[in-house]
Amino acid sequence: MTRQHSVESSTPLKEEQIDAFRSRMVIAIKAVGGATNMARKAGVSTSVLRKWRAGQSEPTLSSLVRLARAAGLSVAWLATGEGDPEARQRHIDLEALEEVIVRTRRIFDQKELFLKPEAEARLIRLAYEFYMRQGQPMDDAILNDIAELAAL
Repeated sequence: MTRQHSVESSTPLKEEQIDAFRSRMVIAIKAVGGATNMARKAGVSTSVLRKWRAGQSEPTLSSLVRLARAAGLSVAWLATGEGDPEARQRHIDLEALEEVIVRTRRIFDQKELFLKPEAEARLIRLAYEFYMRQGQPMDDAILNDIAELAAL
């Protein structure tokens, strides 16, 4: 019987690989609207996020997936730089979408505003995309303004 030895095959990262990951982290953080939004959306602390961005530590696989989803980026691109960063994976937050639809419909009803389904869908999509970029719901004043513009 032979004894098997475990040899770590961990290859140290080259400096350019670390720099490249830091650059991709900066892009991901900007896509979400800043480090605070990214930390909240990815479920990590801002201090941990800063360490990853600085190259002082690396995210776990599950954290990397949450970061990519929060930014709407491919996990493969964020981890390796391979592929197109614009080939974003669409992650739809159904609760947020539902909230946007309900709030927008209430404003339409209050204003007795009746739009063609296509126009209404575009307006709801705009509000939802804004919500996802900002990481917080649009206030009623902004939704009101959008509804006013849609009525023109």
